[in-house]
Amino acid sequence: MDSEINIRLANPNDWQVIIDIYNQGIDDGCNAFTRHISVESQRKWLVVHDGINYAIFVAEVGGIVIGWLSLGPYRPEREAFRKTGEISYYIDRRYRNQGAGRKLMEHALRKAPDYGLEILLAFLLDINTASVRLLERNGFSQWGHFPGNADFNGFICGQFVYGRNVTGTGKTI
Repeated sequence: MDSEINIRLANPNDWQVIIDIYNQGIDDGCNAFTRHISVESQRKWLVVHDGINYAIFVAEVGGIVIGWLSLGPYRPEREAFRKTGEISYYIDRRYRNQGAGRKLMEHALRKAPDYGLEILLAFLLDINTASVRLLERNGFSQWGHFPGNADFNGFICGQFVYGRNVTGTGKTI
């Protein structure tokens, strides 16, 4: 299937399927939301990812969207973080482990500098081993861990922060 996967910039016609796939992640316990979201509740987030300043890329096979990845702002009200972005991704459960996540990630890593992003951060539940594998296979490393900060009605887990410099520029102190 890998060779059949096409990656493109999302548009408003994709919003409902993006949210549907996102809700699968909520159902599967891969997200800190505990209730389904809607296009309307996420409209502001969707509009910010307009393909000009930030983006959502979709993976499709035969014209069917099977997953998505977003490059979004990280604390946009703080100018010092202007070159840092947040990356998020979800794959329709029927198409997981078939190459869509890898293709989306490779595409996003190439495109991130076009959006002025040098650093990408991923925030994920520490029980999400599939995401950890995808991130580590694509050069991300664990930059932080918040143990026990997520409570799913008594089931407690933590949150990882994974990061990667995608341009090799920037100074470290």
